[in-house]
Amino acid sequence: MQRRSTSSRSPVSWPALLAAAGSWGLSLATASALAAVGWFGHSTHWTFGIGGHAGYEGHASSPVHAAPAADASAAAPGEVRFRSQEAVERTGIEIVPVEKRPMVSELVVNGVVAYDERRIAQLSTRVPGSIWRVEKHLGDHVRKGDVLLVIDSQDVGQLKADFLNALVVFESRREQLAILEEVKGAVMGRQLREARAAVREARNHLVNAEQSLVNLGFDVSVTDYEPLDDDARAARLRTVGLPPPLVAGLDPTRITSNLLPLYAPFDGVVVGREAVVGEVIEAAKPIFEVADVSTMLLVLNVSKEDAGKVAIGQPVRFRPDGSDEEYESRITWISTEVNEETRTLQVRAEVANDVRRLASASAGLRANTYGSGRIEIERRGTAVVVPLESVQWDGSRWVVFVPAGDMAFAARAVEPGVRDGPLVEIVDVVADGTPLTRVVAAGSHVLKSQVLLERMERGEL
Repeated sequence: MQRRSTSSRSPVSWPALLAAAGSWGLSLATASALAAVGWFGHSTHWTFGIGGHAGYEGHASSPVHAAPAADASAAAPGEVRFRSQEAVERTGIEIVPVEKRPMVSELVVNGVVAYDERRIAQLSTRVPGSIWRVEKHLGDHVRKGDVLLVIDSQDVGQLKADFLNALVVFESRREQLAILEEVKGAVMGRQLREARAAVREARNHLVNAEQSLVNLGFDVSVTDYEPLDDDARAARLRTVGLPPPLVAGLDPTRITSNLLPLYAPFDGVVVGREAVVGEVIEAAKPIFEVADVSTMLLVLNVSKEDAGKVAIGQPVRFRPDGSDEEYESRITWISTEVNEETRTLQVRAEVANDVRRLASASAGLRANTYGSGRIEIERRGTAVVVPLESVQWDGSRWVVFVPAGDMAFAARAVEPGVRDGPLVEIVDVVADGTPLTRVVAAGSHVLKSQVLLERMERGEL
């Protein structure tokens, strides 16, 4: 007996099945996209602010404790509306007034204090010898012309003797010429010509001997020694250049004529000394270093990307490491090349230094001290400013959120300007004739995230 099934099956409708599958796939794609946005927002604490664009630094935002209970169906595009005041409070939204204040844009750079290259000297002697006496020591303040040390050099004694001999020869030749001039009628013309040539030659030798002593730093002039006799000349030349207090305690009959003082070229401080009494030194070997510390150089290193922003005359503020004192100056020099190793541009500024305060352990600028400099790039007299965290990037423009009712906030397009610490200038702040008076600070990233989600659901992203 053949049984017939009493149950009946309707035929399969493939078009309907494909339509259902397509709808299910679209829902799955939407859910996946929302999950991805949620994961990314959670990993970044829902921060997509001004720090990630246009060279602005980011900011740390507080974590979201609860998702905003926003009513997307009742909100206009770019507007976030909450269902209750409690939902607004859970997001941590804080509304602050817009301020008007001066704004300064600055470059923060690293720098170091250095001596002014035009006011630092490494001193050496021009002749070899031994150190006879040391007058100044490391850290001493000196005046221009002060004797730093005295060396004993045989070359100096020889040059002094050459000067005295040249002076005697010149005087002798001059006297001979004078005698011949008196009796020129009884002598041959050739003798007069030879006598005149001898005087001129002797004069040249005397000038050369005088110049050799002047080149060593001695204040010697032929006119000062001509009226003196031989003993007075020798006595005066023996101690020439030595300060009277130094000579006062010495026996003038036993002092050597080989002494050569080394003078300070300008007012400053002894910052280097390699000299010991009795030490034999060579010519041109640096033995003293004097620096004028009343003016110091600030050497600042600007990144290659910011090189085009600096210019001569821009204000600079520098703070040495470990110091609360700030020094003000202006850029006086910009290098014509970028450092090959650091890839930075070197700029310099001169700053006045209080020399009297250098005796204190924590006052005054000292060479080779590192610190942080701030170069003023731009200054605005009066600017509309908001907290940095108020400005958000919504994927296509910079916006701030303003109150649009008791529980609603609207995005308003702005253009960021000069940044000063935690504040940023905004321009183009008047929309539809309505000035900007209040903005959302804390919690603005939550509103931005909600706007991005709504745009994604509408297929705009």
